[in-house]
Amino acid sequence: MAIADIRQAMNKTSKSMLLIVLILGLAAGVYWLEQPATPPATVPPVASVPDLKQLAEQAVAVYRSAQNMQTGAKPGQWKLDAKASNSPGPFVGVFCPLQLAQDGQGRQLLLSTFVADTADSAGEGMDSFAASGISRLLLFVLQNGQYVLQTEKQLEMGSNGMAAAARVVQLGPHEWGWVLQSSYLQQGYTASTVEFFHATATDIRSMGHLTEQADNKGVCGDSAGDGCPAITDLQVRWRWLPQAAMPDGRFYPLDIQWQGMIDGKKISQHAQLLPDAGSGIYPFPASLNVQF
Repeated sequence: MAIADIRQAMNKTSKSMLLIVLILGLAAGVYWLEQPATPPATVPPVASVPDLKQLAEQAVAVYRSAQNMQTGAKPGQWKLDAKASNSPGPFVGVFCPLQLAQDGQGRQLLLSTFVADTADSAGEGMDSFAASGISRLLLFVLQNGQYVLQTEKQLEMGSNGMAAAARVVQLGPHEWGWVLQSSYLQQGYTASTVEFFHATATDIRSMGHLTEQADNKGVCGDSAGDGCPAITDLQVRWRWLPQAAMPDGRFYPLDIQWQGMIDGKKISQHAQLLPDAGSGIYPFPASLNVQF
């Protein structure tokens, strides 16, 4: 075959192959256009994480409404028509900072305290033993997306007729509660006391009280004589030791240091205490818990 004939045959073959490719491409395009559009892959919605702080504030607002609290004269104050054993009320108080926590059972907790003085004193430090303030310990539990009041405890301890200083504390890795500090001054005797409370699954329980300070130096003043009691001048310091907790321990050890004098005898003692396994109360030495 001549070279010219070979080239002519190759050109015809190339044109035929190009035509076939175009036809196949056109057919593929038509097929693609006729197919239904594939919907974009759907991404499952991300479950929203509840804003626990907002839920906590809502829970306190519900509590205020249920207690018929009215706004007080100062920002953050709330007026409450409650009764105490030695005062018919009303009371004016504030909510302590809200504490979000989780217990050993995985429950989401909300702890707070409402501390109120009589409306007559309005928190101005009135020195009246006949008109005590009140402190309410509040425990909420997260249920079905909202904090629900689990239990509360009203106390009437305080200082010079005013409500006790109160705060939420962590007692162990997953244990929470409160401390209330109160004091008094009467006829030359002074004393201050702290009481510990534990938030259990269903209750708020006292863990005992500890005398923080006690003295009788004002009974006789500088004119000590035969009718004067032996000197008591006691100072107590305490703190929790999280670093000393055992791996399986529920509570942090409570480190306590006693210094001073009791009934004329010099005192210097130190102890690390845990709540009694049965009663849940700290075994404070009775001889050091001075009571006038």
